[in-house]
Amino acid sequence: MEILIKNMQELLDDKLSLIERGLLISILLLKDPDPKITLAKVRAKVKLSQFKTELITLHEAGYVKWKGYRAAKKSLEKSKFNPQIKEVIEFMNNLYDRKFDYKSENTTKALRNRLEEIDVETIKEVVANRYAVWKDSEVMKKHLHPTTIFRPSKFEKYLEEVSRTREGISFVNAEKITIKAGEQLTSKNIIQLMDEDVYSVRVYDIYQGDRMNPRPQKLYGAHLKNLVKSQQKRLDRGDKEEYHYIYQQQKL
Repeated sequence: MEILIKNMQELLDDKLSLIERGLLISILLLKDPDPKITLAKVRAKVKLSQFKTELITLHEAGYVKWKGYRAAKKSLEKSKFNPQIKEVIEFMNNLYDRKFDYKSENTTKALRNRLEEIDVETIKEVVANRYAVWKDSEVMKKHLHPTTIFRPSKFEKYLEEVSRTREGISFVNAEKITIKAGEQLTSKNIIQLMDEDVYSVRVYDIYQGDRMNPRPQKLYGAHLKNLVKSQQKRLDRGDKEEYHYIYQQQKL
């Protein structure tokens, strides 16, 4: 590692952060005529992995010359997608009932490339769409795998299909719902439901006394919202409660 600053005044550059200045001072104090020895000394005193971003910045700005720059840059580019990769793979595991490893390069290489072009939400919609389309086919459900779904030659086709049909979107929407099965729907928590999605609910008629075993009904979110809001309006007028709408689960 070589330090390229010509005088100490450069350390006062306003573009430098305090951490970057501290790294430069550390490198200056450990400087040796042999760049390899300088790097060895720096590694002995500083955990370079913790300051990878700052060292990349210093190299690109011409303050230091670091042979490890390209590898560090590549590593940093890969690591910035790690939280999104974990989110997508965990979504797949929950939906497909599988155990894909989000740390595996073989599993996630194609996904990382897709994340460079497309947001996480859209990718999860494609994941859910493939599940909705293939889950009932003994042949096709074997292809519910990251390497297949995120393959460049196939992904664009899957993306177009989910944009056109919106099939499977309910699975993505369901992930955002915090209402638990058996919980009563109210004017406050009902806003989590999507108008166009279908939900399974049990409707208890308080006056008829059918609280023991009412049949579940599948209702659109928009319809459920109207029912709950209408009852709330009656309660606000002083009327008695007639129904309990109990959330079961989301259905396609």
